[in-house]
Amino acid sequence: GGIATGFAGPTLIVHGTDEQKQKYLPEILDGETVWCQGYSEPGAGSDLASLQTSALDMGDHYLVNGSKIWTSYANMADWIFCLVRTDAKAPKRDGISFLLFDMASEGVSTTPIQLLSGASPFCQTFFDNVKVPKENLVGELNKGWTVAKYLLQHERNMAAAMKRSGSGK
Repeated sequence: GGIATGFAGPTLIVHGTDEQKQKYLPEILDGETVWCQGYSEPGAGSDLASLQTSALDMGDHYLVNGSKIWTSYANMADWIFCLVRTDAKAPKRDGISFLLFDMASEGVSTTPIQLLSGASPFCQTFFDNVKVPKENLVGELNKGWTVAKYLLQHERNMAAAMKRSGSGK
């Protein structure tokens, strides 16, 4: 539940629509859904803004293609919040949008990343013509960088609070 309650929920509270809050927050609070984060991409290193996963506007939905890497627990997740490129011609940090989509959607697949220990929570997640309803856009179109910065700042604040309380040792 950490990704759901620690990241998805707070982000929806601040940036989600009323409909998104009504739909997702009760399930997040009840622990009914497992969420994962789709940020990092193969070959991008720590340059999050260079993402290539695309979401094309198809009228009533987006068509998502690409992949994410180091997606913790993607093989067990019900939902993913994902950064996608919605304007390929925009400067790096512009043209990025923040989408939510069901991991059971047609075209979503995961492959576990095996670590030396033999076990791993990490996966590579693939999107092959995944249809994502337009109502799953969080924040404004092409302004997903703002949403992502909020989430990352919230993550840092949580980590700092844990360290100050002694539970982050």
